[in-house]
Amino acid sequence: MSAERITIHDKTFELSIPETEIQAAVKNVADKIKADYAGKHPLFVVVLNGAFVFGADLFAQMQDLPCQVAFTKIKSYNGINSTGTVAEQLPVTEEVTGRHVIIVEDIVETGYSMQYLLERINSYHPASVEICAFSHKPEQCKVPGLKVKYVGMKLPEAFIVGYGLDYNQNGRQLRDIYSLV
Repeated sequence: MSAERITIHDKTFELSIPETEIQAAVKNVADKIKADYAGKHPLFVVVLNGAFVFGADLFAQMQDLPCQVAFTKIKSYNGINSTGTVAEQLPVTEEVTGRHVIIVEDIVETGYSMQYLLERINSYHPASVEICAFSHKPEQCKVPGLKVKYVGMKLPEAFIVGYGLDYNQNGRQLRDIYSLV
């Protein structure tokens, strides 16, 4: 059983979403992607660091869909706050030209990171690009018309950790999701 409350650095978090609910949401998204991409051999571009756990669980569900995985790393947060700017730390690690690309992200909030990645990936002329996020907060989106096609689940409005999400690079390893108290 998971702890009901945890402390990371100077902050206390309480259990919000158990792993069983998370895995059910991942399977639901995977089933939709498999139906949409049958016969297309998509390339999953997982955004590091936050989406690596979601990306791994999602990719593991693709056993009957020929596909590949690549990675990119961008940074837009410092602590619990968005910096408002996006910095690329690792370009996409595979060729995307002519490929059906699915960007895998942990959370889409303001949309600035996704806008940046869409521009970068589209500059290489993929066959198609869609966004898959573990969670999306459309009410916080500042990018008009940004479409997140695949969304795992709604998350609490509080700052959260676990399932790849961190507080100052800690808490990513937690299989459950915890909210800041």
